[in-house]
Amino acid sequence: MNTLTPPVGTRWADTDRDRRTARAVALRRHPGVALRAALARRRGSSERVAPPTDMDDVMERLAALPVSVWTYGFDHPSVRHLGPMAQDFAAAFGLGDDDRRIELVDACGVLMAACKALHRRVAELEHRLDTRERT
Repeated sequence: MNTLTPPVGTRWADTDRDRRTARAVALRRHPGVALRAALARRRGSSERVAPPTDMDDVMERLAALPVSVWTYGFDHPSVRHLGPMAQDFAAAFGLGDDDRRIELVDACGVLMAACKALHRRVAELEHRLDTRERT
C-alpha cells in the first residue's frame, strides 16, 4: 500500500495544535505579516464553508467549480486570464483568509489533492480492467 495516499474516506490530519504554535511564532518573527493576515480574516466572507475532508471531496468540489475568462481593469483589453473567481473558490473550499483572492498555496494544494484522487481512481479502474481481462 502506498503510504502517501490515504485510504478512501480518510480525514486530514488534525493540525490545530501545530497551527496555533505556527501563529505564535509568526507573530513574533513577522508582526506586520501577522497583522495583515488578521485584518484580512476580519474582512473575509462572513459565511465559512467547511474545508474538504479528503481528496475525493476536493476532486468533487473542483469538478463543480466554475471556470471563467476575464480581463483585469488595468490590463490591456487583449490580455485574458482563465480560472475560477476568488469568491467561487472560497465558497467551494473554505480556504484562505478572504474571498477576494486565491492564495497560491491553496490553489496548489487543491490541485495536488485532486490529482492524487484522480490518480487513485485511475489505478483502481486499471486494476479492475486487468482483473476482467485475466478472467
